[in-house]
Amino acid sequence: MIKIIATDMDGTLLDDNKQLPENFEDVIHKLIKKNIRFVISSGRSFGALKMQFVKYLDSLTFICDNGAYIVDRGSVISVSVMDRSTVDSIIDYCEQQGYSVLLCGKQGAWYSTSSSSYADEIAKYYVDCHFIEDLHSCSDEIFKIAVFNEKGFSEFQYDVMGEAFSKNTVQLSGKYWIDIMNSGINKGAALSKICNRLGVGYNEIMAFGDYLNDVDMLGCAYYSFAMSNAHNSVKRAANFITGSNNDNSVMKEVKKYCLQ
Repeated sequence: MIKIIATDMDGTLLDDNKQLPENFEDVIHKLIKKNIRFVISSGRSFGALKMQFVKYLDSLTFICDNGAYIVDRGSVISVSVMDRSTVDSIIDYCEQQGYSVLLCGKQGAWYSTSSSSYADEIAKYYVDCHFIEDLHSCSDEIFKIAVFNEKGFSEFQYDVMGEAFSKNTVQLSGKYWIDIMNSGINKGAALSKICNRLGVGYNEIMAFGDYLNDVDMLGCAYYSFAMSNAHNSVKRAANFITGSNNDNSVMKEVKKYCLQ
């Protein structure tokens, strides 16, 4: 019996217009009645997620910032703050490469690139965003650094950054974004922490994803689904393939396996 369902947001649960499935509320209410935990797992901050799921804050679990910040039914259960010297070295490296940097912390998200296109891109995924002239002067506690390249990241650029910060978790979270967290922080580690708290095992977990930052999470679940629009590496990591994010595929699989 499935006891926990974890799903990525962008490219997975949400359609290309960033909309939730029409039957999301109905399905969630039925899962709650069956005591099946539903986990929103995202690279987004909790500030952004709680706005979209304000009606469910006491019912759902949130893996935020790729696992650096975890909230379980209204209670923060884990925060992984990065060392300040590491944050400063990542800022220096990325600015030298011409990448834009977003610092994600307890008080919000901080950026220093003033272009309107970058501000529009940030607004898709983050709230409480603050412009600051020098990111080194940010005094917030930072638990994720989101790096943006308006031309998109190649596999080579991703590998180079992974080598440069090998003591951290470096994950490609989208075509234009690389996320950097503390070592050992990822969606899979966060989901494992939640499952251990609840005494839930591999065969009782369902998970959905589409991009590389979802691979660790899919490895935690027997019922692991890659979207048809997923990166090929994600498809290889999953036990099952489902339809696209535009076909309400997450809800279809949830209904099939949990609500029939």
